[in-house]
Amino acid sequence: MEPERGVDVVGRHQRLVLRTAIVSLFTLGSRLLGFVRETLAASIFGDASAVNDAFVTAWRVPNLFRSLLGEGAMSTSLQTALTREDAERGLAAGRRLFWALARIVGVLSLVICAAVMLGAWFLPDTMPFTHWAWLGEDPEPVRELVVRLMPFVVLMCLAAVVGGALQVRGHFASTALAPVLMNTWWIAALFLVIGRFGFDQRADPTAEFARQMGIARALAWYVMIAGLILLGTQLPALRSRGFFGGEPLQTSAEERGMLRQRVWRVLREAAPLALGAAVYQVNVMIDGFMAEGLLRNGGPSVLYYATRVQQLPLSLVSASATAAVFPVLAALGHEKRGSELRKLHDDTHLAIAFAALPAAFGLLLFAGPIMTLCFEHGAFSAEGTLRGAAALRMLALAVLPAGAAGLVARTLYALGDFRTPVRISIGVLSLNVVLNFALVLGLGMDADGLGLSTALCSWLNLVLLLPALRRSIGPSARPGEIRSRLVRLLVASAGSVGLAWCVWNFLESRCSRTLALLSSIALAGVFYALTCHLLGVPEWRSALSRARKRARPGSDFEGRRN
Repeated sequence: MEPERGVDVVGRHQRLVLRTAIVSLFTLGSRLLGFVRETLAASIFGDASAVNDAFVTAWRVPNLFRSLLGEGAMSTSLQTALTREDAERGLAAGRRLFWALARIVGVLSLVICAAVMLGAWFLPDTMPFTHWAWLGEDPEPVRELVVRLMPFVVLMCLAAVVGGALQVRGHFASTALAPVLMNTWWIAALFLVIGRFGFDQRADPTAEFARQMGIARALAWYVMIAGLILLGTQLPALRSRGFFGGEPLQTSAEERGMLRQRVWRVLREAAPLALGAAVYQVNVMIDGFMAEGLLRNGGPSVLYYATRVQQLPLSLVSASATAAVFPVLAALGHEKRGSELRKLHDDTHLAIAFAALPAAFGLLLFAGPIMTLCFEHGAFSAEGTLRGAAALRMLALAVLPAGAAGLVARTLYALGDFRTPVRISIGVLSLNVVLNFALVLGLGMDADGLGLSTALCSWLNLVLLLPALRRSIGPSARPGEIRSRLVRLLVASAGSVGLAWCVWNFLESRCSRTLALLSSIALAGVFYALTCHLLGVPEWRSALSRARKRARPGSDFEGRRN
């Protein structure tokens, strides 16, 4: 018999360090597989393909919903509500809330899917009044591919609900493994289309366009299988976490009405959170569509590939850490344990900075070599590498603020403040559009202009969110210590990446570029660890201490929450 009261929603989130490590490990695997996927796609389509521009632009629409619902709005709102339900009414009540929400989300996602498909098909080629060709010179491929890719949203929405519920109950492995399996299938799908359509490009432009459209249409069908994998991987864990079976609650009509109200409360909260919790992802989608309308052929593709590189550290560090700690933040916020919540927020910020700062410096200096190594293969030319590297340098400036702003917004949600992040994000999104036009049309910049706009808006978003957090939870109890630790991280990051750049310049002409780049990165990692150790960086010493404890037989370190 499941208890109806007294569920310890904080205590069940032990092993936070281990959980973060698991999420980060699977996220790393997913991103690395994503790199293989994008490298293969770039070698097939090249850096100036109108079809690939249309595909990556169309893919941003369902991928935005995936980012918002899988990593943002729906997951955040569901986790907050389910934590409250488990704490106040018990696990069986939480199970009822989950299934009621899953049914409604399934219907709503079908409606969203149909609405976007109709909108993509019937919206005009040019914006009213401005006559801006927002879908580019050839809008038909974009329209067709949006329609073909949108059904993925239904599977993704359901996967987001399942994943959010599992995380509240302390299960993260399946939700982190699902993207790994999805990317594995996508790579296999690329080989399938290569086997069917061939790898060599046609000399006749019309024939080559038809060949690439055939590849894009086949990939759109394979995306549906990827969605089934994303959802199906998580379903077995639902039973072990109490969402199948169990003794049902005997409820009256009044209680069923209250349940419906709680479900709609989750959806109402998720609607504004879709903007506030993921302003960065919305900015990315806006940039993608504006790239299709403002840049010459290949611009949307190189911006997409540069964004994929930049999102590796962003997703591995910031998104993984935020996803791992949010259920605890929500539980602490529910129980009004403000001092513990503030400490967890500050510690997570420092942990994000520990990895994000060297990553940002590295992407800034090594943008060219990284883009060359990852994408300059097959039909992808050196010109595309130069365009992508320029965009990546600008996007590197957004690694730290985008991750930090996401954590601040989640902390405000845990405290019950849903309006502030939304109001801020509306202004930031509006500014992003203005900056895109100003930098590309006014200053003549390419994809790097859109990347710079994203970076500036990410910093502004963080700067505006921090005072709101201070008003809600009070100032940090250790501002001097935090500043000191950030300065030490900054020194260690700049020094290690600077040394790696010197080594790269020495090795580039003496060995293969791949070996030179990997050697430089490895040396930067060793020097960063050594510098952090000498400077007494607590994040490094804490990680080293955990590694030593994990190596000891019978260690009980996993049971402690950091």
